[in-house]
Amino acid sequence: MAASSAPLHIFSIVTRIDDASKKKVEFVELELGSQRQEVLRGSGKDKELSAKFDHAIHSVGTVYHSAVTTEQASLWVHCQHHSMGVLPWKSIVKFPLDRQDILSDIVDQDVHEMTRKKMKMTVVITISDSVHTRQLQPTSSDILEICPRFRLLVIGKTGVGKSSLIHQAFKIDEVVKLTKLHVSGHSRGVADINREFVAPQNRRFVLHDSEGFEAGDTGSFAAAKEFIGCRRNMPALKDKIHAVWLCLSIPHSDGRLLESGVKEFLELRKEILGNIPVIVVFTKHDVLLDTLELEAIDLEDCYGTALENLKRDKLNNLCIKPLTDAAGSDVLHAAVSTKNGYENTVRELIDLTTTNVEKFVASEAALAMMIAQRVDISLKIKASIAIGEKRYWRGLASSMDFAGFTMKDCLSVIHKDVIDVWNFNDPHDHLASSKFQELILNDLDKEEFPNTAGSFKFGLSVVGAIIGIMTPLAAPFLPIVAPIAAGVVMAKWVYDIYQQTNITLRRMMAYIVDLTCIMQIAFLLAPTGPISRRVIKIAIKAYDEAGKSSVHSAIHSHVPLTRSGGDDALEEIVKLIQRHSIKAEEVQDLRTKIGPHMVGLQLDEEW
Repeated sequence: MAASSAPLHIFSIVTRIDDASKKKVEFVELELGSQRQEVLRGSGKDKELSAKFDHAIHSVGTVYHSAVTTEQASLWVHCQHHSMGVLPWKSIVKFPLDRQDILSDIVDQDVHEMTRKKMKMTVVITISDSVHTRQLQPTSSDILEICPRFRLLVIGKTGVGKSSLIHQAFKIDEVVKLTKLHVSGHSRGVADINREFVAPQNRRFVLHDSEGFEAGDTGSFAAAKEFIGCRRNMPALKDKIHAVWLCLSIPHSDGRLLESGVKEFLELRKEILGNIPVIVVFTKHDVLLDTLELEAIDLEDCYGTALENLKRDKLNNLCIKPLTDAAGSDVLHAAVSTKNGYENTVRELIDLTTTNVEKFVASEAALAMMIAQRVDISLKIKASIAIGEKRYWRGLASSMDFAGFTMKDCLSVIHKDVIDVWNFNDPHDHLASSKFQELILNDLDKEEFPNTAGSFKFGLSVVGAIIGIMTPLAAPFLPIVAPIAAGVVMAKWVYDIYQQTNITLRRMMAYIVDLTCIMQIAFLLAPTGPISRRVIKIAIKAYDEAGKSSVHSAIHSHVPLTRSGGDDALEEIVKLIQRHSIKAEEVQDLRTKIGPHMVGLQLDEEW
């Protein structure tokens, strides 16, 4: 495809009104062919409006099946006029964007500023005809460029349970072995806080480890303070500390919670940390609860609500009250256990951390945490929606983002956004493969789906489907037959140029919801990974039986072929994902129900 026939790429738009004019800019629209899209919005008091787009808008010349169609392109500036003694009135100034006129301005530059003046108004458009700009950029890549890893500092004495907690939250099997390699050779037994621990099983997480602040030990306290100060002064978000977990063992009835060094750190936390959230983590909560339950056996009236009140009061007396007395009532805290049956405690810690990182640090760091953590399925769904809403899921029916690109390009960039969020341990890139995409595309154009709009529990339906798939197999070594013929090639329509039709909208909506649901089922089946093609095929087949008909039927009802529009596609996508979601509190129970049927899931097999 010649550069002269390729779409032009708009990177930014600026509108200015002469100071002497009585006009004010209200908003600016970009017209491409038969569609208009608002690209700038003012307050009614602005002489200048500007916007820099996350990636280029592809416009003006669009290629359909290798034939060039030159679209009518214009910029429409909507103005409001104010004069003394006269009611305000509105006007519209049109700036035609003629392709040949623009190309005559572009000489040897990849990116060019085009300036047009009319009626005391100036429009400056940054535009390019370079083949190097013709790429769809995943939203996840933009975010991960700013903050590629969630950076956590964990402080606590040896034996407090730091390694178990990190393993539970981020599913890093080698955390105990590898953190020992980060012990400084100069100070025996003291972790080197400056060393970065990044496990190959989870590249989206980086750990810094610090010893606890014991009485009389000023070295660890000073090292932590210096390290945090250094990281706070680093300009890039990716290099800063995003959160601190201060881990303390729940003491016995006569034990002390806070050493003098810990107390000093908490008293000075705002001076040391600034806005970095610190969460005090009371570890081994299960030991306290088990002890109280054993003691309660001898108390005839201590059961049910009374026992729960006793547990709450004991935790308050041993931990929360001493903490708030020393550090104030605003200190964040959570009681956790890494034992089976207490998964909700780690999930609550992750949620508390994410909420405060988003509030006090940056939204990109909070998204990095959602991506890095592997314990809360609800946060994965939330992150998928958050990234989708930022760009490609919004305005699917009239998207200027996709003009000039094939459907394969469009679906591939959406695919990458979703799988990046779920952050599976996938050393062989099975989830990024074209074969996986082929399996998802199966039945995307099927017209007849049973009406399954009644209420149902998606998680339970998935478990029933998984058990039904696995039970007939005589051994875990028998291959899973995916719901598609082996060796099938990508559907021909994915090589067509994106067009604004309802069938295109259906396909894209279905692909987004299908992929997100399949990721949920894989999360249920492979909590630690590495993910195998066997797991992927089971997830696809289980979704095919448990939820696909409901999703596709709803999409077909929402987007009938005879109806135009579809600007509310994003709202429908989110609604369908939420309706077909596995709840965080259900995950462990559902895994238990699957139980022995999960044998052999790590074995790989051909597609």
